[in-house]
Amino acid sequence: MPFRSLDSFVNRTGSLRLLRLLLAVSVALPLVLFAGIGWRERSEAQTEAEQNGHKNALILHEHVLKVFDTLAQVLDRVDERIRGEDWGAIAASEALHRYLRTLTGELDQVSAIGVTDPEGVVRNSSLGFPPRNLYVGGSAAFREQRERDAGLLIGGSITDPVSRKPSFGISRRRSSPGGPDGTFDGLINATVDPDYFARFYQRVLNTDGESVSLVREDGQILMRYPAFGFDAPVMLPPDRGLLAELRQRPDEGVFRADSYVQGVDRLFAYKRVGDFPVYVVYGLDQAQVARGWWRNMALDAAFVAPATLALALIAWLAYSRAVSESAAVRRWAEEARNRERLEDALRQSQKMEALGQLTGGVAHDFNNLLTAALANLHLMGRLLPAEGQRFLAGANTALERAEKLTRQLLSFSRQEAVNPTVVDLGDSLRRMADLLERSVRADIALEWDIAAAPMAVAVDPVQLEMAVLNLVLNARDAMPDGGRIRITAGPAAAGLRTARIEVVDTGSGMPPEVVARAFDPFFTTKGVGKGTGLGLSMVYGFARQSGGNAGIDSRPGAGTRVHIDLPLTDAPPPATPTIATAPAVAPDQPLRILLVEDNALVLLATVEGLTLEGFTVETAEHGVAALELLEHDTDFDLVVSDVVMPHGVSGIDLARRIRERWPHLRVLLASGYSPESLATMGADTASVLAKPFTPDQLAARIRTIVASTPPDRVRSGH
Repeated sequence: MPFRSLDSFVNRTGSLRLLRLLLAVSVALPLVLFAGIGWRERSEAQTEAEQNGHKNALILHEHVLKVFDTLAQVLDRVDERIRGEDWGAIAASEALHRYLRTLTGELDQVSAIGVTDPEGVVRNSSLGFPPRNLYVGGSAAFREQRERDAGLLIGGSITDPVSRKPSFGISRRRSSPGGPDGTFDGLINATVDPDYFARFYQRVLNTDGESVSLVREDGQILMRYPAFGFDAPVMLPPDRGLLAELRQRPDEGVFRADSYVQGVDRLFAYKRVGDFPVYVVYGLDQAQVARGWWRNMALDAAFVAPATLALALIAWLAYSRAVSESAAVRRWAEEARNRERLEDALRQSQKMEALGQLTGGVAHDFNNLLTAALANLHLMGRLLPAEGQRFLAGANTALERAEKLTRQLLSFSRQEAVNPTVVDLGDSLRRMADLLERSVRADIALEWDIAAAPMAVAVDPVQLEMAVLNLVLNARDAMPDGGRIRITAGPAAAGLRTARIEVVDTGSGMPPEVVARAFDPFFTTKGVGKGTGLGLSMVYGFARQSGGNAGIDSRPGAGTRVHIDLPLTDAPPPATPTIATAPAVAPDQPLRILLVEDNALVLLATVEGLTLEGFTVETAEHGVAALELLEHDTDFDLVVSDVVMPHGVSGIDLARRIRERWPHLRVLLASGYSPESLATMGADTASVLAKPFTPDQLAARIRTIVASTPPDRVRSGH
């Protein structure tokens, strides 16, 4: 209301009535706003708790799934170890006991491993030698495995033999000459260490009101953190809670119910662990949700109460000031909500970072070892006589498989690893023709049927090649006696904006139970050492990450047809960059390189290899030593540095400081981390050489960088 109209109103009705009205409005309006904000935040707090619960269940599911996959591999290793041995030799083998004890010591998630004969007597284990011949024939898991091959069977809740805490076991049949339908020849058991889960959940959970449970499909609680202290196994009621939800949503879900263990109102989120009949259940007390809401309300009240008092006081002075103070209150409330959202996002980011560090660390350490091995083999190749080269070639082949396995594991574990680029699908497949022809045997015919029409798709070109190569190699291995492989590409169906790649072979085909699990990670029907079980899972992951899908059609004796559907795009392909002619480097002067590497094996092999390639090499064991050296000597053509180094100066920090202090120096980073991880650290991925590499590959990269260096950045003397 304008001041002139207000004065008129005051003159008509009196100043006392106006002041009372303004005072009532200044008090009532903030209270109404506070109540509305509280009602809305209560609803948002519940929705946010459900979303966070679902995310936590997915994170915990991935951890439990990896534990179960590890246990399955352990049981397979033990089965290989005792294959062909009779039970008398097994019981008398102290070497087997030491082997089981070594396996238990290497795996934090396992507390005991044992082998049980067909009569139900534990004949050897990791706990002690000679064995105590403990009888377990009366257990439900033993009876079920004896009656039929139950595969990897998750047993009921038991007391851990070491810590005496509630735990559970996983078992499988011992291999027998008759296969899964052959004579029952005992079990191989592994008991899960409950403290392993407790330590992990202690790091992941934030509040006292959170819990994590592992529940079998029949409702038996295998493990819970925090522990609830019941002596007997706990069975959930079938008519309410989790089991009632499973009948409606058998894979995953979120629900609210009274806790069967504690009897309090809780929010639950659950997720089935792969193909195992086990669910990981995340629980959160509703009281925690309410306390979080009350904290938010108290924070809002801390702003609203002073503002309300200020509005009441200002109302005695002027109406215009009351309006401005009300606007200030609304701004303060919005800032408080924004701060809460940022804090929640930070907590979630920290959780995801903790899970993501494992993959990056394994890749870095393993690629360092591969780099040292490849470099030394490369140097040996220059010294070995001709008759020794075939052994060297065998070692190189093994290392190349190890490198491929590392890439496969990284590709499977990360969720946003693709680098989509618009390519023509037909052109990309045609460029692979030579590679695929060399990948099959002479008794296999490779046929092509690629549509002539352009098919623009947004995919990672490297992963596209790996997916097609994996399919061709699988088809080749399915035809030991030769046959045909047909590769087709064209529109998937009329009216659909989708292109389809099909790889069809005339091999032995697959039964339905194998087709159902073909895309599962680590599932393979090949012999030991002939497959990792990651090839088809990579194909499926590539298709899903590219916005498409993949499928298999196969029958025994009728061959196999695998298809990948990819969405078409109208986006244009990226422009081809113009490559400027690089200035020639003086051939009469060797290039001078500063090599910064903290791994002694990699350092020694790389220095020797670069020296043989004609370079002059100076070394530094870490970034601090490199900076001290550069303070006195900057006459280098290039600095080659590892990324992860001690003493607080990483390779990325070193490159940044070199750009600031000595801009004429070029830096090449070498790392076992994935390019995605390095990008998040702030590295320029265009100046990164991925480990593992050989000295000649490093030398070629150095020459390319030096050749492309502008004249004003070439060191003195060149």
